Amino acid sequence: MIQSGQTYKVGDTVHFTNATLPINRTRDYEITAVHPDGISVTAKGHGYFLTQEQADHLGITKKP
Repeated sequence: MIQSGQTYKVGDTVHFTNATLPINRTRDYEITAVHPDGISVTAKGHGYFLTQEQADHLGITKKP
């Protein structure tokens, strides 16, 4: 969906390696919804919607 060769689905845990704050680079985000133009994630009780471009810019990666 977002990075070529990678697909994401509801329930996947992801990280954002280019996040501004160091804590947000290692925080686990769970994908709660996949949309045609982006994803919804949640972490620490807060939900966020990211467009594909935003997720790419933040360096989205699946948690190993």
